Amino acid sequence: MENTTFTQAMETFVQTYARSVNTCHIDLAKSLWKQDGAVSFIHPLGYEHSFAEVAQHFYLDTMGVLFSKRELIPKHLRCAQYGDTAVLEFEWDFYATARKDGSVVHTQGRESQVLVREDEGWKIVHIHYSPLPEP
Repeated sequence: MENTTFTQAMETFVQTYARSVNTCHIDLAKSLWKQDGAVSFIHPLGYEHSFAEVAQHFYLDTMGVLFSKRELIPKHLRCAQYGDTAVLEFEWDFYATARKDGSVVHTQGRESQVLVREDEGWKIVHIHYSPLPEP
């Protein structure tokens, strides 16, 4: 039986995550990621090992420097809860404007996230994303 309350909470969580990417809002991102202990983020341009690295290398250096406009659109969310741990998977479309020349960028990918529940709510401890294969 599906827990609709949990599923709705995860939908909201993923939309907030997308908003943090779209706006490069570090404080919003910080509210989503676990701040102590090991976190990791595997993406096509790198492998980050702390929230400080995620903030600098993914949010600021990649999203902020490479793109003047970003729109991450998550879709097809699947989620599972294992006590105080959750696993999310979804596909996404990413539309952006390249800062260097104003060209339009569109990529598609899939992402998995591992979350842990803390007193303040769910926090990301791991993300792995990759582009979808070309048809």
